Amino acid sequence: MTGRYEGTIFLASGFTAKYPEGGGNFSVPLQWALGLKRLGLKFYWLEIMPSSGKPERDADCIRIFEERMREYAIPYALLFQREASEDQELSQFDFHGLSRTDFESQLCGSTLLNLSYSVHAPLIHQFERRIYCNLDPTEIAHWMPQMEMGQSLHTEFWAIGLNMNSDDCRLPPPPAGVTWQTFYPLVDTEFLKPSPRPSQNRLTTVGQWYWSGYLEFDGVYRDLSKQAMFAPYIDLPSDIPELTWELAMNMNEGDAEKQRLHAKGWHHVFPHDVVASPDDYFRYIEGSLAEFTPVKVDDITQSGWV
Repeated sequence: MTGRYEGTIFLASGFTAKYPEGGGNFSVPLQWALGLKRLGLKFYWLEIMPSSGKPERDADCIRIFEERMREYAIPYALLFQREASEDQELSQFDFHGLSRTDFESQLCGSTLLNLSYSVHAPLIHQFERRIYCNLDPTEIAHWMPQMEMGQSLHTEFWAIGLNMNSDDCRLPPPPAGVTWQTFYPLVDTEFLKPSPRPSQNRLTTVGQWYWSGYLEFDGVYRDLSKQAMFAPYIDLPSDIPELTWELAMNMNEGDAEKQRLHAKGWHHVFPHDVVASPDDYFRYIEGSLAEFTPVKVDDITQSGWV
């Protein structure tokens, strides 16, 4: 593969620098980056980070991101947008990792792997090959026919929904010009090695307990929060007490849900306490027998994501 690509690859993410406490989030593009590095390809991790309006918070986020890039020896370009805007002009950004001059010099013949539709116009048009990598098939496919989700700005479309092109998939048809090619979710099996069986039979999952959005399917608006999806399984700890059932879910310290889950036999930990860095996240997974979590709507859409 090394000899096929002459231009620079930009692996674009917009969800890691602004949320340094999310070690699991960071682990997704990290594995892509380590794979590109192992293949000997010329690439940069491109992180678009809009200002939060809190200078001290932004400075900490940039510092932590740069420390992680150095830790894993990953070349990067962090573009800090001084004022959050959908339009992305180069003049709006402060450049970290690469200067603006060096960044622009890499754009001729470049390929953009856009993992989260974080790169928008007019910046996106400066990349010659623009690949939309859909890592959330259900929600993106749901909204694409209704609003601009990047369908007008990319040259290729890839998704981890392995069943998206099958007759029994119930996602809405993609907009004109979008043909999904499918691929398996990437896992770096050189970086992540098998580990010994944990000493305890603990099932875990990491996530957000609440979600304020709803999606409509077959005329029904579905609550896709983990709180709603776990409802049918809430009594599992009492039904199978020989296992430890642990939820690393974000919620407030005094939230009544924490007490309700505890009464049902669930263990609860705060994600920022156990998976605040990539290393923490990988250690947490190693200490788990398996993950237990309910899917959102893949049972309805049959996207093939899970």
